[in-house]
Amino acid sequence: MANFIPLRIISGYSFLRSGLNIPKIIESVKKKDYPAAGLADFNVLFGVPEFIKQMEKIKKPFIVGASFFFEDEYVCYVFNEEGYRNIINISSLEEEGKLDYEYFLNHLKGLAVILETKYGEFKEKAIEENDTSYLKKLAKLSSFCDIFYLGLEVTNKDEFAYANKVREFASNHSYKCIAFPRIQYQKKEDALILTMVNAIEKDLKIDVKKEEGPSYFMDEKDYHKIYKSEEIDATNELVKLNNFKFDIKRGELLHYPVADSKKSLENKCLIVLKKLGKDDERHLNRLKHELGVILELGYEDYFLIVADYVNYAKKQGILVGPGRGSSAGSLVAYLLNITEVDPLDFDLSFERFLNKARKTMPDIDVDFMDTRRDEMVQYVREKYGAEKVSNIITFQTIQAKQSLRDVGRIYDYPTRHIDLLCKSITDQISLREAYKKLEAFRQLVDSDPYFLEIVSLASKIENLSRQHGVHPAGVVLNDKPIKEVLPISLDINENYISQYESEYLEEQGFLKMDFLSLRTLTTIDICLKLIKKNHEKDLSFYDIPYDDKEAINTIRKGDTAGLFQIESSGMKQAIKILQPSAFSDVVALIALFRPGPQDNIKDYALRKEGKKKVTFLSEDVKKILESTYGVLIYQEQISALATSMANYSPTEADLFRKAVSKKEKALLESSEKDFINGSVKKGYEYKVAKKMFDDIVKFANYGFNKSHAVVYAITATRMAYLKYHYPLEFYVALLTTSSGVGDAKFSLYLSELKKRNLKIYNPDINESGLLFNVKEDGLLLPLNYVKGISNLIASKIVDERMLNGPFTDFFSFTKRMFTQGINEGILTKLVNAGAFDNLYPSRSTLRATVKYALQFAELSYGSDGQMILDDTLENQKNYFVEKDDPLENLNLEYEALGLMISDSPLKYKKDILRKLHAVSLTEAKESNGDVTTAGIISAIKIIKTRKKGESMAFIKLFDETDEMEITIFPSLFAKSIQKLEKNNIIYVIGHYDRHESEKESFVAEKIENLEE
Repeated sequence: MANFIPLRIISGYSFLRSGLNIPKIIESVKKKDYPAAGLADFNVLFGVPEFIKQMEKIKKPFIVGASFFFEDEYVCYVFNEEGYRNIINISSLEEEGKLDYEYFLNHLKGLAVILETKYGEFKEKAIEENDTSYLKKLAKLSSFCDIFYLGLEVTNKDEFAYANKVREFASNHSYKCIAFPRIQYQKKEDALILTMVNAIEKDLKIDVKKEEGPSYFMDEKDYHKIYKSEEIDATNELVKLNNFKFDIKRGELLHYPVADSKKSLENKCLIVLKKLGKDDERHLNRLKHELGVILELGYEDYFLIVADYVNYAKKQGILVGPGRGSSAGSLVAYLLNITEVDPLDFDLSFERFLNKARKTMPDIDVDFMDTRRDEMVQYVREKYGAEKVSNIITFQTIQAKQSLRDVGRIYDYPTRHIDLLCKSITDQISLREAYKKLEAFRQLVDSDPYFLEIVSLASKIENLSRQHGVHPAGVVLNDKPIKEVLPISLDINENYISQYESEYLEEQGFLKMDFLSLRTLTTIDICLKLIKKNHEKDLSFYDIPYDDKEAINTIRKGDTAGLFQIESSGMKQAIKILQPSAFSDVVALIALFRPGPQDNIKDYALRKEGKKKVTFLSEDVKKILESTYGVLIYQEQISALATSMANYSPTEADLFRKAVSKKEKALLESSEKDFINGSVKKGYEYKVAKKMFDDIVKFANYGFNKSHAVVYAITATRMAYLKYHYPLEFYVALLTTSSGVGDAKFSLYLSELKKRNLKIYNPDINESGLLFNVKEDGLLLPLNYVKGISNLIASKIVDERMLNGPFTDFFSFTKRMFTQGINEGILTKLVNAGAFDNLYPSRSTLRATVKYALQFAELSYGSDGQMILDDTLENQKNYFVEKDDPLENLNLEYEALGLMISDSPLKYKKDILRKLHAVSLTEAKESNGDVTTAGIISAIKIIKTRKKGESMAFIKLFDETDEMEITIFPSLFAKSIQKLEKNNIIYVIGHYDRHESEKESFVAEKIENLEE
C-alpha cells in the first residue's frame, strides 16, 4: 500500500490565503513522515526555490507547480524542463494580466494537470448538467496534457456522495482520479488563521477566536479512510514522474553590442593605460594577468556592460562612487573608469575579486546618487531591451508589531491597548523572543489574559508573507528575453520583477547587477552645485583630492559629523586613539573599527607613534606589513604572506585566505601543513613559519577587505575636504538630504553650524523656499521645515510670491493666500516659526491677530471668488498689540521647528555655563563618561519603581541645539523634586547608559537650578 503524498500544499506565498510558511510545511512533512510533498500556490511560483531547497535538505522528493483559473481551477505540476518553461510563461502572463485559455491549453507539455472537481464549471456542467459542450472542452484539455487527473478533495462524510459521483464520471469517461485535498494550515484548529488573513485582506471585522477546519496535514491513516488506494497510489505515481532539476544554468550573460568583446576590452584598457602614462612593465604584466583570467572565464562582456553604464552616469552628471568592495582591486576596472583606484598604488589584490577558482559570477557593486539611481536602471532597459532586464523581488512578512496592529484592527481591539503592546517591544524581534527577552512586554502579557489573547492571536499570523516588493539594488540582465527562463511579475510601472529572490538567481546563471543608492553622493552633488553658484567654482567630485592635509586634519580633530562612514561616536573615539595623519591611516581606521579588530587600534597607534617597537619575522614579511606597522589589518595581507612566504600562486593564496577564515578543523590542519611546508621549502625555519601561520589564523576572522576600505576612505576624505574648505555649502547639503528634525544627526549638524559661528536663520515668508539655502553668513531654513507646513502649501506660497511679488505685511499674506488653503493652524505655525519676523517683530501680536486677519481675508473676496480691491477694506487692517514673552516665543518656536533659533534663555547664562564646563545637549548625546549639560524642562513624567514602589522621573530637557530625555532615579528624585517644574532652567551632571539596554538613556547624577 502506497503512502499518501500531499500534493496540493498552498503556502503563504499565496498572500493572505494560507497559514503556512515554508518552515511550517517542512516541519509537518517531517513530523507526518510523508514520503514526498508538492507545492501549488495560486498563479505564482514565488515559493518554489525555498520549498525545493528545504525539501532537498530533508532528503525528500518533491513536485512543484501552480494553480490557474478559467471558470475551473487547474493545478499544473512540472515534471521536466519543457514543463518548467511552459509554467514560467503561463505564470508570467497571468501576472501581466494577459493569460487566456487558448494560450494555456497550448502550453501544457511537460506539465501534469489536475482539475479541481469540487467547485467551478466541472461540478455544475459535468456532474449536475452533463453538458455536452463542456464534456468536449474537457476531452480537448486532456488531449493536450501529457498527464491529466480529476482531483478529489474530500474533507468530510457529507462529501463522500459527491466524490462517488466524480468517481463514476471518471470511470465513464476514462479519466483517473487522484487524492487531492488542499492544505493551507498545520493543524485543524489553525483554520482560524485563514479567517484572520481573509479579514486582513478584505479589511473586515471579525469576532471568532476559535475555529476548526479540514485543510490541514492529517495523519496517513486518516487519508486512507477518505480516499481509495488507487487515488493515493496516483499521488506517488505523479511524484515518480518528476525529472525536473531546479539548479541548472538557465541564465546567459548578456552580450555587449560590439563585434568582438575580447578585443574591445583589451584595446580599451591598453589605450587608457598609455594615456595615463602607466604603460610600464609592472602595469602591463598586471593587465595581462587580469585579462587572461577575465577572458578565460568569459566575463569580458560583463566588464564592458558595467563600464558602459558607469560612464553613461558620469556623462549625465550622476555621481558615481569611487568603487565598492573587492572590485577596486582590479586594474581592468580602474582602466575602464568603473573604479577610481589604481590597485598597484595600494597593493590591492585582483584575486580577492576574481580568480579562476571562483565558481560564482563577478560582482561589481556600483553606488549612484540615490535621487537618480532609477535613471540608471531605465538606461539599461533602453539599451538592451526591457524584455532582457528585470528587477528582483523581495517579500514583506508580517512582523511582530504589524501582527499586533492587524489583530487589533480586525478584532476591533482599542488602539491604545495595541499601542501599549507595540511600544513594549522592539523592531526586528519575534513575539516569542520579545516574551523571553523583554521584561516590560512579558509583564504586560502576564498581567491580564486579555493581553495574552491578543498576543496569541497575533502569533498565528506572524511571519506570513503579506506582499512583495522590489529589491533596492539588484537588477538582472539576460542575453535572451527573461520571461523564457524566469517567471516574472510586474512593478507599478509595469517593469519586470523576478518571481525569485536574489539568492536563488545566481546559481541558475543569471547575471545580477547591483545598482546601489547612496544618499552621501546626493549630498556631495548638492554641495558642489552650491559651491558653483556661490563661488563660481566648477569643482568635480572626481577631482577632489583625497589626501588633502586640511581634510586629514579635520578627521584627526574628530570633526567628522556628516562624513561618510566615520561620524559615529565610537569612530570618533577610535580617531582620538589612532590620530590619523595620512590617507593610509584613514584606510586603516575604516578597516579596524569593527568588533574584533578594535583591540588593534591602540596597538596600531602606539607603533605609529614609535611608542611600541615594530619587528618583522623576515624582510618578505616587512614589505607586506610595514605600511601597517606590523599589524595584520587586511585580507589582502594574508594572501600576500601566503604568496611571499609559502610560494602560493595568487589563486592558491586567496583560497588559503578563505580556508583559514572558516576555522574548520580539518581545513585548518590541511592549510597549516601546506603553508608550513611551502615556507620551509622557501628557506624559512619551521618555528618562523608556524608563528606566522598562528598569527594569520588568529587574525583571519577579523581581516577586512582593503579594496573596500580604500574606496570608502576616498569618499570620507573628499567629504572632509568639502567640509573644511566650503563649510556652509557642506552643511546646507547635509541638512537638505538628512531625514529631518527627528534625526539625531540633524540636531548635531545644526549644533556644529553654531560652533563654527555660521548663523541659522528662521524661515522667512519672503525668502525661504522648499530647500535649505545659503543666506549671507549662514543657512536659511525652508518653509516646509515648519511642522504642519506641507510641501504643497510651501509650494503655493513660493508660487504666489514669484507671480505677484513679495508679501508686504501679515494681512497682505493672509489675503493673497486665503484661497490656497491657508488656515488658522498654518498661520499660527508660521508665526511661531518666525516666518513673519521681518514683516512685524511681535509674534504675540500676530498670534492675537490671526483670526481677525482671516476674517479680513474672507471679506476681501466677492461672491464670485474674485479679490476685492477696496481701500475701505485695507483701512480696516490693524493689529491687536500684545506684549511678547520671550520664553513663550521660544517654547512655541521649539514646537514649530523642533529647535530654538532666534534666541535662547541659556545664552544669557553663558558665564555660568562656562564655569560649569557645560556642553550643549547635542554634545552631551555624543559624550562618553560624565558630562555637564543644561537646558529647559519641557515635560515631566513621574512613575513608581516596580520593586519598591519608589518615585522616579523622566524629564525632557531642551536647548537651542536639541532635546534629550533624562532618567532620574529615586534617591536623586527625592532631593531634586522642587526643581523639577516645567520651564525651569536646570543644569545636570550625568552620563549616557549604553550598556546592552534596549534604549540608551542619560542618567542624572546631580540636578541644580542654573541660577544656583
